[in-house]
Amino acid sequence: MSDVKAVRYLLANNAPLNAQVPAVRVIGGVLPQGIELPAISVTHVSTVRPQMVNAASKLCVSRVQVTVMAASYQSQKDVMALVRAALPRSRGSVNGVAVDSILIDTEGPDFTDEAGLYMGSIDYRVTYTE
Repeated sequence: MSDVKAVRYLLANNAPLNAQVPAVRVIGGVLPQGIELPAISVTHVSTVRPQMVNAASKLCVSRVQVTVMAASYQSQKDVMALVRAALPRSRGSVNGVAVDSILIDTEGPDFTDEAGLYMGSIDYRVTYTE
């Protein structure tokens, strides 16, 4: 998916974020079991293809979820702040994807699991041309 490709590229190529989460731990898709933490998963949630009079238009509006998994709540929050900073309101060509905009949609929730992992997510609305 072009939406995940663009968001993952921006996160994996952001120096301040990569100082905390190396690019190899910014994964498009589900994080592999046993991955070193903190790590980031970038997944597709949904896509709407607006009906246009001009049938040549291939505009897509997708929702992408960025989930941070960390060993502590503070680490999760620190990495989430770096994710927000790495994905400012932006547009242009991103890793071969014609991006019209990347905007924050919703944040949250924070949660933990029985293994003591701390997770939080931010959903982004990514508008691009196929």
